[in-house]
Amino acid sequence: MSEAVDLTSRAGKVDWDLLKRELMGMPKETLAELVNVWLKTFWSLQNYWMVFTEAESGFATAGKLDAKVWEKVAPIQAHRVKRALGLGDDVQALATVLKFTAPQWAPAGFEWEFDEVCERELRMTVHRCPMGTYRTERNLELLPCKYGSPGLYTALAKVVNERFETTCLHAHPDPPKEGVMCQWKFVLKD
Repeated sequence: MSEAVDLTSRAGKVDWDLLKRELMGMPKETLAELVNVWLKTFWSLQNYWMVFTEAESGFATAGKLDAKVWEKVAPIQAHRVKRALGLGDDVQALATVLKFTAPQWAPAGFEWEFDEVCERELRMTVHRCPMGTYRTERNLELLPCKYGSPGLYTALAKVVNERFETTCLHAHPDPPKEGVMCQWKFVLKD
């Protein structure tokens, strides 16, 4: 079990410097678990936003708004990760950006993998996603990720390198594939 950390609060300003000092004093295991809590909270926010927006405004509007939000958020997140980790502009940098812009995926219930990572190409498969699982279990229509997600992945990849071309290989409304929610290909063009 992790050692106890003194988190006694005192009168005074609560800012990033204070929080950073407290975080840096935590054992790595505690810090990793705290990050996991934040990631799960982030995904809960996303799911509830989508469900409530759909209930208030309908499926089409919710899907369109979700796509717009992620098309803006993904490159911001990618830029921050690329800068924080000092990444380059190759396929390995893209793989790293994908992993670290999506750390909330694993604790939220995503099951995904890189099928191929080579010099000029990366292929990725999402086998299970929480929103798809939620909607399938309730007999709700799946989001049309084939149309809504390309903007997200294209914008994210172009932060790493403008020469990346993004292709959706499979996603709803394509006919279902056993064990596959969606598949993506990223090619670094000359």
